[in-house]
Amino acid sequence: MENRFLLKILSVIFAALSVSLFAQSAPTQLNSLKAVVNGEPITQVDLNEAVRTQVQIYLMKTKGMVSASEAEGEIRKIEESALNDLIDRKLILSEFKTMGGKIQPKFVDEAVDRFVKSRFNGDREKFMEQLSSQGITLNQFRDVQQDQIAIQALQARHAARPGSELSFPHERKKMYDEIKNEYASEGKLKLRMLSVLKITPNSSMADQEKLIKSIRNEILNGASFSSMAKKYSGDSFADKGGYVGVVGSSTLNERLTSIAYSLPSRKVSEVIDDGPSWRLMYVDGRTGQSVPSQKDLADEIEKRLAIKKRQASMDSWLKKLRRDANVRIY
Repeated sequence: MENRFLLKILSVIFAALSVSLFAQSAPTQLNSLKAVVNGEPITQVDLNEAVRTQVQIYLMKTKGMVSASEAEGEIRKIEESALNDLIDRKLILSEFKTMGGKIQPKFVDEAVDRFVKSRFNGDREKFMEQLSSQGITLNQFRDVQQDQIAIQALQARHAARPGSELSFPHERKKMYDEIKNEYASEGKLKLRMLSVLKITPNSSMADQEKLIKSIRNEILNGASFSSMAKKYSGDSFADKGGYVGVVGSSTLNERLTSIAYSLPSRKVSEVIDDGPSWRLMYVDGRTGQSVPSQKDLADEIEKRLAIKKRQASMDSWLKKLRRDANVRIY
């Protein structure tokens, strides 16, 4: 019940952010100004379109394992990041115009052709039908491609200088420590679980739901999962502090196993609706993991360090553009 309610809330949040960029009849409050960059406006509709895909990916990744308030907070962060990206885009295009930059039509033609080939297998008729269904003209699409070429050209110009991307041993070691766990073998979970029946002879479903939520809050506030499981859990793992053991593919049902493997270590799950019971899960840690050596990850380390340095150079340039520009955020 809680998951269905949560998904309903999330869908409402997502729907509010999914207004079409080209909806000319959008209500005033949805098309209000969010920022002005050197006289160029950024509207709420622009922002909604920019965050649409990111929000959709976030909602799919969380699979209902966050509360509505947590989801809304994350979406607000996505909006803030998207607004900064839109401001940077306007700043770069403004700089390109100030420099007198021009994009030759043949480069735009090539960009359009690549898009049609990659997305529509070269079928230009289907491409035009898709544009029409979204209310976008070919000229509008070409303008977007032209802007993107201009942005990429200036970004390349202001990326880190040749030779500046060379890394030092201490940088490689630091990056290795940051990324090594991403490449560790998955291993198996050491799992704890706490179960509360939805209905008992002495308590209603509402009472039991309130109980499981209060248990989770106590754990979030520092209570031991083990002690709470011994006190409240009604399953066969209670005496062992909820310790299920090392979880393989057949220890739990498919859904619970999937939820367990999505949990970070030392973090309690959201309340899980599992038929006749409410459940909480907690991962003590993992066993059987193996971490690749720094030598094994040498190429990836160098690639990430190069990207990091290019990004630092870009950030420095964009900071200067912001300092010299007229940017108003509403």
